[in-house]
Amino acid sequence: MKKRYAFLLFLAISILLLIGYNRYFYSFQALNNNAVIFSGPTKSPNGEYNASAYYIPYGGAAGGVLYLVEVEETQTGKKKTIYSSNHKDIFSMNWKSAEVLKIKNESPEYNDHRNIEMNVKSDIYEESGAACRSLLLKGKFENCYKADDIQVPFILKMIGF
Repeated sequence: MKKRYAFLLFLAISILLLIGYNRYFYSFQALNNNAVIFSGPTKSPNGEYNASAYYIPYGGAAGGVLYLVEVEETQTGKKKTIYSSNHKDIFSMNWKSAEVLKIKNESPEYNDHRNIEMNVKSDIYEESGAACRSLLLKGKFENCYKADDIQVPFILKMIGF
């Protein structure tokens, strides 16, 4: 009987640790052999940054596609991922200024979008919000955005906004 309780206690603690790790130690998915570049590199107006967009398929035939945008400092070669979102029908990115990148990721027929303008020095976007609560990423950005931060409120969707 003691072994059974010890096992159940061990199992419960393991599950809690796994949940805590996944919740508070998130980092953007690494660009691996599955990552395919489809846009960029796009040089910023002052030449200080290059932005490249990648897609990573997941889940096989029934899965989807994850978009990642990586920004590289041209002087140092230092790279960081600043955007992560599921695929929508239309994707593009362009520089609004020397440090502001505009990303368009939307499905107009479903009124679903993940469009954002972000400062590549201080902002990140991760659709689920996992990056915003990650202890690994804290201190590496000033502003963190998630899907709820940029979506049109439901009532506005109902009236056709």
